[in-house]
Amino acid sequence: MSLGWFKKKDAEPAAAPAAPAPVSQPVPTPARKALSIGRILTADRVVVPPAGLDKDGLIAFLVKELCAKAALGPHEAFLAKVLEREQGISTTLDTGLAVPHARMDNLPDICAVLGLVPQGLPDPKQADLTIRAVFLFFSPNRQEAFTQHLHLLRGVSQLFQPALIDAILRNPAPDAVLAAIRDKEAA
Repeated sequence: MSLGWFKKKDAEPAAAPAAPAPVSQPVPTPARKALSIGRILTADRVVVPPAGLDKDGLIAFLVKELCAKAALGPHEAFLAKVLEREQGISTTLDTGLAVPHARMDNLPDICAVLGLVPQGLPDPKQADLTIRAVFLFFSPNRQEAFTQHLHLLRGVSQLFQPALIDAILRNPAPDAVLAAIRDKEAA
């Protein structure tokens, strides 16, 4: 074994140190398409549920609507999964938006429904919060879809601020709601 840093008396002078290895440049990653909430929703998935429902009843109504309109099949497994998720931390934000959601096996893509609650509904876990809109969604339960799931949660919470919720509750016609959402996303 040679210890190169010890200089031998009769040895030739040490060679100059090698140039440092070039630093690799970051590999460009393809740009991800931003999730457009206005494209995920369609006019038939903007609904005003019947008054008098509690939060679980509201979620059940929206799950049935979404399963029927997105041709997802029987709603029971979807409802059980989202209600299980709701048993943890409440998905109601201080803006008045509730975001019940779940990741589902064998789901090809994200699907969502928007429920408008003009009369407001107190959140059962946080009585000081009033639910005024509900963005319920399901996403594929695949590792490669998890980032998209998180981006959607972030995008929904940033988009549905009180001013937008007020605007869509004033004019809850589905086409007007979608136009308001798309305008806000484009701003």
